[in-house]
Amino acid sequence: MIKGYSLNGMGKIALGTHLGDFSKEDSEKYVQAISYSLTNGINTIDGAINYRGMSSEKDIGFAIRKLLSENKIKREDIFVTSKAGLLFGDIQEKMNPMKYLTEVLEPEGVSIDDFTEYEGLYQTLNPLFYEIALKQSIKNLGLETIDVHYIHIPEISKLSMPIEEFYDKMEKLFAWYETKVQEGFIRHYGIALEFMVEEPSDEKWHFEIEELVCRARKVAKGESHFKYVLFEYNKLCTSAQTVKNQKVASKTISLADACHEFNLETVGSMPFAMGDCFAKYTVEELVEFALSGVDHVIFGSKNINHIKEIYEIAEKCNN
Repeated sequence: MIKGYSLNGMGKIALGTHLGDFSKEDSEKYVQAISYSLTNGINTIDGAINYRGMSSEKDIGFAIRKLLSENKIKREDIFVTSKAGLLFGDIQEKMNPMKYLTEVLEPEGVSIDDFTEYEGLYQTLNPLFYEIALKQSIKNLGLETIDVHYIHIPEISKLSMPIEEFYDKMEKLFAWYETKVQEGFIRHYGIALEFMVEEPSDEKWHFEIEELVCRARKVAKGESHFKYVLFEYNKLCTSAQTVKNQKVASKTISLADACHEFNLETVGSMPFAMGDCFAKYTVEELVEFALSGVDHVIFGSKNINHIKEIYEIAEKCNN
């Protein structure tokens, strides 16, 4: 188990690992991409336990161990993030999500009734599920401490309950997270949103950032370790900056502004909108737009040439 944690904080740009399939070929490409990134200016790697049936986390762990053994990086110089909340499987063990639920989660006390389903995604706020997922993520990554751990698409669970019940469940989950911080398994936690920014006018997805901050501070008995809010941000999905639907004190402001009101760092994902932006915009325009709108940007890629291009554009933006 690799000890330590990042001393440098999340980088302006991060390498995302959600794209691709379950193949060994894609894993080999990811190991190369991660290794290249961590030795060429990018210090942050983003993953999730459900990405590619755990393959992405395992690829991250393999690449990091190899670089450390070759003395090419130090643990304190790299920043690793992951997520939990969605039902996941283990492709290497030939277990799809439902089989994983039956054979691994149910014996530990997690049932299908703990999940809310939406468009094939099963999401839960049950801390017991996160306990199991975090232990598995730590095993996959080989890290003693994960720098940031996100609650993945919590707005799905909101669909099945009144808003106050949702806040209460988030509060209990925040309490679990604060315990994990004290135990040294994570450094910070956050929320990774999807539908709330993709469909900002739909009330069924909406909740208040201010209330979550209050709940986190309540369980922490002061300043909490709730620090990051991740959401889609690109030329085709600008709502986090342009739609004013968050109430803070007497003001109504955007999601991004609400985050900054409470010193939460914003993390943009899908800057190319899964390629849909390329019909109208260049890579340079899209990178510049993303970097101008959030504190950090995740670029999903396993192509070293693309990573190099993005990094060079980002460097020009920062200078």
